Amino acid sequence: MTGRVRRVLAACAVAGLAVTCTPPTAQAADCGGVTVVVDFRSLGGGVQTGCAPGDPASGTAALTAAGFGYTFAARQPGFVCRINGEPSGDPCVTTSPTTAYWGYWHGRPGGSWVYSSTSASAYDPAPGSVEGWSFGAGEQPGIAPPAPAPAPQPTRPAPPPPAPGQPTPAPGRPAPPAPPAPGEPTQPTQPTTQPSEPPASTTAGTTTAPPSSATAGSTTSVSVPPTSSVAVTPTAGTSSSGGTVGLVVGIVVITALAGLGLWTARRRARAAE
Repeated sequence: MTGRVRRVLAACAVAGLAVTCTPPTAQAADCGGVTVVVDFRSLGGGVQTGCAPGDPASGTAALTAAGFGYTFAARQPGFVCRINGEPSGDPCVTTSPTTAYWGYWHGRPGGSWVYSSTSASAYDPAPGSVEGWSFGAGEQPGIAPPAPAPAPQPTRPAPPPPAPGQPTPAPGRPAPPAPPAPGEPTQPTQPTTQPSEPPASTTAGTTTAPPSSATAGSTTSVSVPPTSSVAVTPTAGTSSSGGTVGLVVGIVVITALAGLGLWTARRRARAAE
């Protein structure tokens, strides 16, 4: 409790007199101390809310620190008969009638009201609690104990704009890679074409060609005597009838060459005799 509030309370402690305490203007209700709600509706006003910062020593200290003035009854010190001068028709000599007095309530933020069984000058409210006052025949304040305002959510910073000349990516798609800086090495591009088929390998007496993806499903090889060798391989894109004709022609040629070689060998043998 500040020194200014203590001085105000000391001035209010004069016994036998109707003392009015008038503090500064009411503060905001959302604070780290005690929230005070005062209901003037039955007196032609509305519901006002103030804040008593820190840890006020009593209910009347919280009322004063929240910015509300009050008046004690002259013959009943400690009994609040007026708040902010209302009701102006109460002489504040003795306690107010039960049909028109300031009821005193306690509450928790966001909870409900509980009628106080202790006078405001003797009750010590805890920081974070809510104090309520309502004028009438014992009605509770017209609003529930105020809950603290939710903490503001942090906002995410907006993404930086794209560099000049760089396209803006569409929502949900990754941004295209930035062009390399001058002098920066670049990765080689991957080949997009399939490697060509290895060339056919030729060995002595036999020629083997790789299989083709057309009608020819395998390589056809023919072995002949060392004097001559011919391999007939159907090419890709040749039809089945064309491959058969080529095979027949190849066999005829091979047979002719074989007969020629046999005839030559016999002739040489006769000449040697």
